[in-house]
Amino acid sequence: MKYTFSEEVKGELCQVEVLSQAEAQAELIGYLKGKGTYVKTSVDSYVLLEVGFIPAARRVMNLLHLLGIDKKKLTLIKNKLQRKRVQIFIPTDILEKLQLSILSMPKEIQEDIGLFGAFLRGFFVASGSVTDPAKNYHFELVSYSEQLLSFVDEKLEEFLGVIGKITKLRYNYRYYLKRGYDIQEVLELIGAIRAASHIEKITTSREIRADINRTLNFLSANAKRTGESNAKQLKIINEVIEKVGLENLPDELRKLVELRLEHEDLTLSELGELFEPPLTKSMVYNRFKKLEKLLERVKGSGE
Repeated sequence: MKYTFSEEVKGELCQVEVLSQAEAQAELIGYLKGKGTYVKTSVDSYVLLEVGFIPAARRVMNLLHLLGIDKKKLTLIKNKLQRKRVQIFIPTDILEKLQLSILSMPKEIQEDIGLFGAFLRGFFVASGSVTDPAKNYHFELVSYSEQLLSFVDEKLEEFLGVIGKITKLRYNYRYYLKRGYDIQEVLELIGAIRAASHIEKITTSREIRADINRTLNFLSANAKRTGESNAKQLKIINEVIEKVGLENLPDELRKLVELRLEHEDLTLSELGELFEPPLTKSMVYNRFKKLEKLLERVKGSGE
């Protein structure tokens, strides 16, 4: 079965080395906050964690092992599309061991960027997704708790300067990012280095193409303006030669006319460099205005 880009990212995250028990604990809290449910029946109580990705189930099992917690049982579910989901039944003493409650977040995760990144890794694998950047930029986390997503939003802005948006879905809330660089930063934080590098290449390539297009558009527009301006100057020059005569022009204007007729495509700046001494663009422009005014006077006098 071919994995989506989002599943590939999650697969990479499930291979990230866990460096300490504190990190394992923070990541497991991310899973539990993302998809954990406290279940109490007449005969038993447990924490049910469901993940829709087989490598994620293995990851959770490894985290539980690192923390010395045994599962109660594990079940595998298939839907009509043959997508596999795994339900992990965990003893309720995990909540005490992780110092976890429905409303609060452990202080270490709130203050330590490394542990927050580990928490976010578990949260993303459990209930997040990211779109293939070749199509568009979109990273999201879904939760029943708007408060939890607000916490994530607050910490990402504090630690990375990344600002997302939270919207209401039918039954849940969604936190999402739409900027390539923001998504890259978050993926680096949670340990998806390969995926972050892939996004960086795409964003850089798009920026280069955009810069090239802007430059070409600028050059094209500039060339068009120059062409229109030169055509207007040549029209004035031809009328001046017809009505006044080249030999009757002052030396400075006669030189201007001769150079423009010899170099029809040059800009005013380039034309000014041909004078001795060279003239600035504004000086050449002023001489053309003098020529234009001379023609207007001649036309006005009826000569």
